[in-house]
Amino acid sequence: MKKFILAALVLITSVAANAQGFGGQRREFNPEEQAKRQSTFIKETCATNDEQNTAIYNLYLEQAKKQKAQMDSIMAQMNQGGERPRFNREDMEKRQAEFNEKLKAILTADQFAAYEKAQAERRQRFGQGGPRGPRNN
Repeated sequence: MKKFILAALVLITSVAANAQGFGGQRREFNPEEQAKRQSTFIKETCATNDEQNTAIYNLYLEQAKKQKAQMDSIMAQMNQGGERPRFNREDMEKRQAEFNEKLKAILTADQFAAYEKAQAERRQRFGQGGPRGPRNN
């Protein structure tokens, strides 16, 4: 009987924890944290100097603020009963190409090559499931 009660308690606790998610709430998107995380990744990957680090941080901050504004606009639209906008791959690729051109102007050719290599490795790792396991599409 004690084993049954213990098993039921564990089951109820795990279901309740799973229903809340891992944080209970969704994390708020913070452009400054995003820019810091991304610029630190490039600093470690490409061995950039302080001047480059500042420029890269500002570039990522600009991009993250635009992304947050876009996300806020989408959420406001959805909260008012609107539909979620469809994903537009061409727009995303255009924005990424523009970002890469700005980044290329900051980094040396060797540093940009190291960045592209690291990005390709990231895409491969996460495209194959990464830390979350394979995707079921």
